[in-house]
Amino acid sequence: MTLLSELRSLETFAEFPDHDIALLAGICRTLTFPAGSAIIEQGERGRAAYFLLEGSVEVVRRLPGGNRTRLGVLTRGAIFGGVALLDGGMRAASCRAETETRVLELSAADFQRLTEASTPLGARFLMLICKQLVRDLRATNQRIAELAGVATLTADDVAASVGGSLL
Repeated sequence: MTLLSELRSLETFAEFPDHDIALLAGICRTLTFPAGSAIIEQGERGRAAYFLLEGSVEVVRRLPGGNRTRLGVLTRGAIFGGVALLDGGMRAASCRAETETRVLELSAADFQRLTEASTPLGARFLMLICKQLVRDLRATNQRIAELAGVATLTADDVAASVGGSLL
């Protein structure tokens, strides 16, 4: 299977026209990580976003005091690492390959060129990252609700409990 057909098969790119997928495939690098290896380290500056092509990735956050908590597992089609590209900040969690994992890497420089070019691909890609952020925010809100023993939280509940830092 070619990279183009592989990307086309991912739900993530369902709304992208073929020429945009071909352009994206042309500027990204395909990387393979053995099981147990680090893809992203918490605290490092974001240098790339990743599209998970094969394998599974564990997302872990190091807490104050050195303990670690598992935030989840990503599977084929997931996008990760995009937040740090948006704000130039540090990685909020570590991502490790659980199994041999193959990803498509989009560098921060290429991400910036895509988004600043004011092309349809740049707009589609920004929307893709925004949708991922919304999914992550919803999952975080749900996790806060579960930890607090509340069935559901409204935006006002979250803003009151965490000072609006997630909103």
